[in-house]
Amino acid sequence: MRTTSILVMLGGILGVVATQASCYSTTCERTETCPSPFSDQGPVDESDADVAGEDASDADVAKVYMVSTLAGTGAADGPASEATFNFPSGIAIGSDGSLYVADRNNNKIRKVTVNGSVSTYAGTGTSGPDNGSCTAATFRWPHGVAMDAANNVVYVADFLGDVIRKITSTPCQVSTLAGDGHFGASDGMGTLARFDSPAGLTMDASGNIYIADSENHKIRKVTPDGNVITIAGTGAVGKNNGQVMDATFNWPSGIAVDAEGTLYVTEIENNDIRKITFDVMGNPLTVSTLAGSGAAMLTDGVGLDAAFNSPTGLAIDASGNLLVADTINNVVRQVTPDGVVTTIAGQGGVAGAHDGPADMATFNHPYGVAVDSNGVIYVADTGNNKIRKLTPVPQ
Repeated sequence: MRTTSILVMLGGILGVVATQASCYSTTCERTETCPSPFSDQGPVDESDADVAGEDASDADVAKVYMVSTLAGTGAADGPASEATFNFPSGIAIGSDGSLYVADRNNNKIRKVTVNGSVSTYAGTGTSGPDNGSCTAATFRWPHGVAMDAANNVVYVADFLGDVIRKITSTPCQVSTLAGDGHFGASDGMGTLARFDSPAGLTMDASGNIYIADSENHKIRKVTPDGNVITIAGTGAVGKNNGQVMDATFNWPSGIAVDAEGTLYVTEIENNDIRKITFDVMGNPLTVSTLAGSGAAMLTDGVGLDAAFNSPTGLAIDASGNLLVADTINNVVRQVTPDGVVTTIAGQGGVAGAHDGPADMATFNHPYGVAVDSNGVIYVADTGNNKIRKLTPVPQ
């Protein structure tokens, strides 16, 4: 159900004050003039934080990175030094190394080549629900993006459209995979289902799509045949762990799946990373908290001793480590499968656009994150309207 809190609780990003509760009431349709979905939840506390690049234990040593700007100067296409974005959010990586970026406020999906050249992959820039050719289709705040295993289909969580879109490459066509375009929480086949502000999405090796259905406070699944199923969350706001259908979430945002099929979810309002396990038949079992005390702080450590501040984007590297865009803290974090949290880039709480060694670099509300097979991390640096690149430094 639509509540007055949507995009209001998180409205501080880019300096927007969260006062427009009426934008997302149960009696009026959302508008694109609403605040964007982040608010500063409290001061950054670095009293217990480790230096970026150092881990909380000697057993798990984080990589050291060099930060650079891949593309973006501030909705034009063109070379890296000339292209612009407007609230880039989700990122997916294609087989050729190209990035597919949900350029949210431009209502487009952009493509960024390995050398930083930017083009519009799909979307006219007009807000709308239109399917069709990539040059004629419209989106409403595209948010999360994912690439299929064959690297020829891009899936998009259309946040204000309350649908999941599908973009095929040959020819380039946009269609609606799931959702009828009205907010709700209905399961069902394809366009008979309903979502409420779908944010992040990911795809497993079997072709299932998992969605952080943010204002429904649920985790949803779209099977390869198009059936939409709720796999975790009662729909109530909370932080209860346990059996999946008894668990509660509070604004799930990013979502990623590891090689074993375990799901991980970032929660904006609970300031944590949740974990969803499955049985050998692929049925969801339990929800637990992998890391995060719930306090809106910046603290490295293990499990519940660590702290985040509105974590959003999420990706998993080849070693099974989670990469987290810790948005309000203006940093990128690493979380090992055992829950060891380390700050790997950014100067906790300091907003900026400085490139260089990771512990000297600055970000401005980083949002989306993706990692390639070589361990190179790409970040949608939303406040800077740039795509940043974290390259591992040989040790």
